[in-house]
Amino acid sequence: MRLDFQLVSRLVPQLLEGLELTLLVAVASAIGALLWGLLLTWPRLSSRASVRVPVIGYIELVRNSPLLVQLYLLYFALPMVGVFIPAFWCGVIAIVAQHGAFLCETYRAGIESIGRGQWEAARSIGLRGFKLFRLVILPQALLRVAPALTNQLVILVKDTSLVSAIGVMEMTLMAKISIERSAATFEVFVVVGVLYLILTTLVGLAGRLAESRARARIGHV
Repeated sequence: MRLDFQLVSRLVPQLLEGLELTLLVAVASAIGALLWGLLLTWPRLSSRASVRVPVIGYIELVRNSPLLVQLYLLYFALPMVGVFIPAFWCGVIAIVAQHGAFLCETYRAGIESIGRGQWEAARSIGLRGFKLFRLVILPQALLRVAPALTNQLVILVKDTSLVSAIGVMEMTLMAKISIERSAATFEVFVVVGVLYLILTTLVGLAGRLAESRARARIGHV
């Protein structure tokens, strides 16, 4: 099967329009998921069952059900009870809800890997509560789980293609429209695949760069 480069050159500008929206969904979702996962971590680590158990239940629910189903529930079921959310934000919320749950467990693993000596040393110099967590424990925990965080963000970027199912005009939906207009299935999805590959590679490189710089500043933990 030969690639028609002349056709590809005509398709690229259309797909780049969709790439802009893909980037918007990815950036909004990544920021939201990183923050949501961090917010869930505190109650997830609570010693009180009344606080911890509901969070565990939420995490298991969203991790063990398909993202596409969650997306459909937000977009099609909520209007039935009078709640209307634009398609773009339905996509972002669904991605944040699921990936935030995965990231919460990643954060938890990093925090629990920090030895009790670090906690005791921080308390010995007068640090308590959130200040202790923010200044001493969290930086070390993030550094330990940095590869897992980067991997989750790469998966998140690929999952943005699912928002095409509810009509968000991102790159995958633009590709489907281009196929309907040109019948060039092979060329379209080769270009889409390359664009996603470039995007996820950049995310991976950015994650490794951030990790190496953090290690240079904090040192090996």
